[in-house]
Amino acid sequence: MKPTMQAVKWLGMDRHGKMAVAPAAEQVLKPLPEAQPINLISIFGAARQGKSFLMNLLANQQDLFRISNEKEPCTQGVDLSSHFMPLAEFSRQNGNTSIPSSMKVGFVDAEGQGDRDITYDSRLVSPVLLTSKVVIFNWKDSLQADRMLNLLAVLAKAAQNVELADGDNRKVFGHLHIVFRDWNFVNTTPEQVYDTLFKKEKGGDKEVGNRNLARHELVDAFESIQVWLFPSPVVSTAQLSERIRFDQLQPSFQTQMRDLRKTLSNQLKTPMQFNDHTLTGPVLSEMIPLVAEILNDNRVIMPESIYASMRRAEAKKKQRECEEEMQRMCDALLQSETLVSTTAFSSQATDALMGLLGSTMQSLQKYPEDVVEECKKGLHLFLERQVDASAKANNELVLVHFQTLMEKASDSLSALFRELEDRLPLAPADLSTTCDQTLAKVTAPLLECPTSTAMTYHGEIRRLQQQAAVFKERLQHSNERKIRMRTADLQAKLSKATLELKAKGVAWLDKRIQAKAPFTIAMLEAQLTQWLEAIEMPPRNDALDDFDVRQELRVFFTQLLEDLKRQYTLHVRHVLHQFHVDAKAALEREIHRSLGDKTLPMEDAQLVSVIHKAKDRVVTEAAEAMQGWSFPQEDMEHFCRHAASVYQETKDELISLVHDGLVKQMPLSDSSIDTYFKEAVTQAAEYMLTQAPTADKSALDWETKFHADLTTVKAQLRTINQKEVEKKEWMEAAEAERIRLQELESQVQHTEALAQEREKQIKSILIEKEQTSAHLTEELSLQTTKTQALEQQLEALRVTAEEMAKEKARLAEQATSIAAKERAAKEQAVAEQSRRQAALQKELDAMQAQLAQQQAILQQKEKRREKAYALAETERALREKMLAEAKSSQASAAALQNKMSSALEKQMRESEQLQTTLALEKAKADRLEAELKRVRAEAVSHEREKEKFRQQALNMELSTSKLREHAKEESRRRAEAEAAAAQAAKAAEAAAKAAMEAAAASPARAGKRKSDGDASGRKAKTLKVKAPLPKLSLAEAKRLAKEDMENRVASRASALEKGKKAKSKP
Repeated sequence: MKPTMQAVKWLGMDRHGKMAVAPAAEQVLKPLPEAQPINLISIFGAARQGKSFLMNLLANQQDLFRISNEKEPCTQGVDLSSHFMPLAEFSRQNGNTSIPSSMKVGFVDAEGQGDRDITYDSRLVSPVLLTSKVVIFNWKDSLQADRMLNLLAVLAKAAQNVELADGDNRKVFGHLHIVFRDWNFVNTTPEQVYDTLFKKEKGGDKEVGNRNLARHELVDAFESIQVWLFPSPVVSTAQLSERIRFDQLQPSFQTQMRDLRKTLSNQLKTPMQFNDHTLTGPVLSEMIPLVAEILNDNRVIMPESIYASMRRAEAKKKQRECEEEMQRMCDALLQSETLVSTTAFSSQATDALMGLLGSTMQSLQKYPEDVVEECKKGLHLFLERQVDASAKANNELVLVHFQTLMEKASDSLSALFRELEDRLPLAPADLSTTCDQTLAKVTAPLLECPTSTAMTYHGEIRRLQQQAAVFKERLQHSNERKIRMRTADLQAKLSKATLELKAKGVAWLDKRIQAKAPFTIAMLEAQLTQWLEAIEMPPRNDALDDFDVRQELRVFFTQLLEDLKRQYTLHVRHVLHQFHVDAKAALEREIHRSLGDKTLPMEDAQLVSVIHKAKDRVVTEAAEAMQGWSFPQEDMEHFCRHAASVYQETKDELISLVHDGLVKQMPLSDSSIDTYFKEAVTQAAEYMLTQAPTADKSALDWETKFHADLTTVKAQLRTINQKEVEKKEWMEAAEAERIRLQELESQVQHTEALAQEREKQIKSILIEKEQTSAHLTEELSLQTTKTQALEQQLEALRVTAEEMAKEKARLAEQATSIAAKERAAKEQAVAEQSRRQAALQKELDAMQAQLAQQQAILQQKEKRREKAYALAETERALREKMLAEAKSSQASAAALQNKMSSALEKQMRESEQLQTTLALEKAKADRLEAELKRVRAEAVSHEREKEKFRQQALNMELSTSKLREHAKEESRRRAEAEAAAAQAAKAAEAAAKAAMEAAAASPARAGKRKSDGDASGRKAKTLKVKAPLPKLSLAEAKRLAKEDMENRVASRASALEKGKKAKSKP
């Protein structure tokens, strides 16, 4: 199905009379290929004469342009078809032969002319005429040359808005086709009509001259002019309101339409040229806004200038596209997942942007050199700025990334050190190594973080290392404390275990002894071994523990076993002694029993036999009783009380001698202790040989016995010696620590001296740097002054350029006025030609001469203008040179600033340590200041509360004074009331007495008082009763008097209150 074309608004006038380009037309023209040539068919003419109908027929699209028989025109402004038809398709419509061509054809319908002034119409149609290959002038009336020429004058005036370059003799517009509609005159050819329209009229009046001038300008403006005589399309005009197909038209109209299409197709084969360049959709979309701008400024359309502007705009568009692509590339690099250092980023961005710039400059080679150079400078400047801005953005990203890593490292460091703290105690060497490895692990990402050109990370990493050092020192202190706690815990466990083991061994031995049942040393040793194995003790950690708990426990076990063996031996000796006594007694009883009744004397042999038999029986019984005991053989065989006593004394003296001698010489080595011990035992053994020669023991036996009995003593002495060795080591360590502290103190003093000296050096360096900075600042101010002077010169040059631009505008206005004068002179010459036929040639020569003179003047003006352009270019070059010098000055200033920055950075690094101390002091001062502020705030608050309480006290004093005055007033009133009450009471009492006396009197006296009533009015009033008064008691009389007194006091108080209120009223 053939695509439907719809018309869109292209050009129009706003309410201010300015030409505007509709965005819808831009959307139609810009998508067309840049290499696709296009041609436009435009139609003009009077309003309401069927232009849209004719264009719909040419486009073979009934709804392309709206048609109507109403009085109001259908088209406002200029409409453009939304689609372009291939020329091959256009040419084969209505049964014509197709013309092979790649050309595409568009259709333009302009607002009807004649409804507004000629200036409006000429401005509106100028862009269309300038870009249309075929122009159709639609006329639906008889041949009225004056009216038609008046309308065609719009096209002629539009030609005056276009100025071609020098030496360009081509026509301004395309082919003009004047189509007469509904032509019903017979025997009239298009050639005759053409002659009638464009043949010069004779006559000297002004109207004839204007028409002849319009004819001349039309012929000069268009490539060709052809007249068409179209009959009525249908029999009845009522059918025009309906959709009419081509086959429904009259045959004569169809014939004319085919011929017109064929002619137009041949003309449309050649592309429309604009400044010797083929017209395309994108070119047209860029050209029309420039033409509209020129017409809005009342300037002359110069195709060469417009094309140059278009080319410049195209180049600028490519430049903007390149800049946008640079921006996107930099944004893409910034959004990359891999973060790199700013130096590497700048290098990558520069390489990528330079590649893009090279390809863009390659595409700009077809444009003018000055435009290419300008775009090149602009792109280089944009590249530098973009790289700089992107580098700053990358700096921010790098800094944010480093801060994130820093926070993560700080948190990770704290967490790892907390984990280490939970794992304490550790070996000091292992703890130190682990802390260093943890710090290295945490700082590894920081060291691998991409660098920034804005700042270095050494200070942050150094602060993290300082934080780690603080953590490490704290962990080391905690580790030492936990090691001491572990050692104390192990010692406590060892002490508890030894006490329990000793208590169990002693209890077991006592229990066995009390039971008097036989038991052996092996049983004792087995029981102790079982208890020893049941004791749970942590294994030794060589890195943490100074002693082996199990080894110490085994040593104690050996000592305890020896002690218990000695106790067992003592008990066994006691048992043995008891057996010896019992055996003697039993032997005596057995001998007596064996002898029985036998009388002595008897033979020795028999007596010996009886004794031996008795001895054997006693020995057998004793052996059976002694089963289950472990008896020392020497005690059993050579038990001697004297030898035992001598041995005990010698052993005690040996123990005392060894103990005193070794303790005085401690600390000693184990070999020294063994040697000393061996010598003492040898001497003791020799002594025993001399003191107990009958003991039947050799020196080696005595030495063995002494060694066995003194094993515990020897172990105790070794323990004491070990403690002395440890004490000596601790003393040596304490002395070494004291020496180290003294050395550290001296180093601190030396460091403080070095710090003071360094501070002095830093102060001197700072003074020197300040002087250098002042010098650099002075140089920078000089450079700034030079830059300001250059800027002032640049401003002066800009003012000069503006003045030259004004001069250029004035020259352009002068040229316009000269052209207007020329036109007036030309019109006057045409008028004079109609009046003076004889002198026409002379006047024409004079006009030509005057025209040549004016052209010479215009050429001179043009040369002046070119000179002005050259001068402006020179000024622009000078301005650019001055800008370059200013940039160079700024670069020098920037270099100086960088130098100053590096010096200041170095100075800051050197003073960083001092700043740390100052920061601590500042923090302390801030805390004190905060405390002082808090105290001041509390003081202010207390002062406000005090002021508030003082005000309350004043108010209370005022209230108190008022209350006192009111109390005084009430006291005075109460005194008055009490006085009145007292008087009333007295009166009441007197009245009561009188009443009582009156009640006691007789009725006769009452009558007498009544007769004597005139003597005293008050008494008569009081005693005026019909019946005698009742008798009252004294209490009732007092009660009545009291009530009367209270009533009088209340009435008196009320009267006083009313009086007070009356006085208080004004």
